[in-house]
Amino acid sequence: SPADAAEQVREALYGEVVDTVNQGVRQYDLVVRLAPEERESIRQVRDLLLRGRGGATVRLSDVADIGPERSSNLITRENAQRKAVVSLNVAEGSNLGDLVAQVQERVDPIVQRAGMTVSYGGQFEAQQSASRTILVAGVAVVLIMLMLLQISTGSMRAAVLVMLNMPLALIGGIAAIYITEGGGLVHNTLALIGIGGPYIPPVVSIASLVGFITLFGIAVRNGILLINHYNHLMEAEGVPLGEAIVQGSMERLVPILMTAISAVLGLVPLALAAGEPGSELLAPLAIVTLGGLLTSTFLNLIVVPAGYSLVFGHKPERRPAGHPSVLSRLVGVFRRPKAITSKES
Repeated sequence: SPADAAEQVREALYGEVVDTVNQGVRQYDLVVRLAPEERESIRQVRDLLLRGRGGATVRLSDVADIGPERSSNLITRENAQRKAVVSLNVAEGSNLGDLVAQVQERVDPIVQRAGMTVSYGGQFEAQQSASRTILVAGVAVVLIMLMLLQISTGSMRAAVLVMLNMPLALIGGIAAIYITEGGGLVHNTLALIGIGGPYIPPVVSIASLVGFITLFGIAVRNGILLINHYNHLMEAEGVPLGEAIVQGSMERLVPILMTAISAVLGLVPLALAAGEPGSELLAPLAIVTLGGLLTSTFLNLIVVPAGYSLVFGHKPERRPAGHPSVLSRLVGVFRRPKAITSKES
């Protein structure tokens, strides 16, 4: 029938999906069609063999007229303007940001000379939007944390000292991405010194950025444990500064290590599942958190005690009684006053 003939011609020229092939976390369609050299000319199309329902074969030219013919093109529009869509996939060993940068470098000058416009959508657009949202949320979280730390410790210097744990965690998170993503530690290190293949930059995904925010919260908590305990030993028990730092660090060592170890034990299975189907979100988050925990946990026990000794060793910050800080006075405005009751005789 004409429908059967058209279907066989379509399969021969454009292909038919017969199966799927899995390679790592990617899935590809297996398409069967004629080789390019067998469908280059009209003569080859005329000689296509069609198989009937009874098993007999017939040439396409025997049942149809084959030749060039003018037809209208499909014109797509968006906002009353003509639009052409070009789709790309990221190759193995590359990342989306570098791919778009290379495309922009070559395409933007062309479209500007032609008076056209180009926009980059899909996964790149979603990634840019999510990155901006996370950046704004991250800045807001840092400011809120600084405010709460100042209220908790009663000292802006102590609050800033606690916030030093964030770059300590950032070191490990970035190192973890560098080791596990892209070409790996050995490959990228050799590439940077001019040995081996090209440098493959790591991929900082949305899940990795979320992992950094989670990591900052854990790292700041460890600093709070140390500084609050130092303050308690000096103010409540009268321990000198040097002894308070040593004693407080030793007494808070076990809780800090237990927190880190329990988090590591829970995150290791997720990090080891990197590359497996379904681990695209959890694996980068776990890798960043693991790397940051390792550096922040150990550097926290060195940097915070040393910084506390330098900041408060000579002139401890003591605010006179009855003179709260500006931030404390602003917070006090929103506090509900206690009700005053009296007993009638």
